Amino acid sequence: MSVQGDHSHHDRRQAVSRNIETIVKLEEEDERQLSSVHQASHKVGWFVGTVYFVISQLILVVLWAVWNVYRPSPFDPYPFPLLSAFLALEAVLLTSFVLIRQNAMDLQSERRNHLDLQINLLAEREADSILRALEAIAAKFDIELPQEAETDEAGRDTQVESIARDLKSQKDEASA
Repeated sequence: MSVQGDHSHHDRRQAVSRNIETIVKLEEEDERQLSSVHQASHKVGWFVGTVYFVISQLILVVLWAVWNVYRPSPFDPYPFPLLSAFLALEAVLLTSFVLIRQNAMDLQSERRNHLDLQINLLAEREADSILRALEAIAAKFDIELPQEAETDEAGRDTQVESIARDLKSQKDEASA
């Protein structure tokens, strides 16, 4: 690889790193702007999805059962109705925490999808510009380029509204 090639590869890597850092900073800023209640619920939702939570739950249930089976005066005798009530309440609350976290993740995913769309539209514009420049260079040097339907279509702007309507109608047909 040439020195110039190494330099441009390094520049691209730096640009990618800057872009990633920018996105991470924006996501961290979004996280900091959440209320303390939402931040706590996100942490609970995260912890519930780990093996540590499963292990701690198993340990607590076993300890509860052992404590109440082998004590002379158990506070929750077999079949452990108090434990059942606590676990049912916990299930409802943990489901809510997980759903709150999932909603936040869906919003973040939606933002990323919008960003992807914008980047793809910019990349398409750049590709169209390159195709037009290539056609102009070919015309100047009297070089005949093969005409293909894809090449003709690629030179035109994409009608995002039309594509969105087509996707919506296909989605509506699939759900009907």
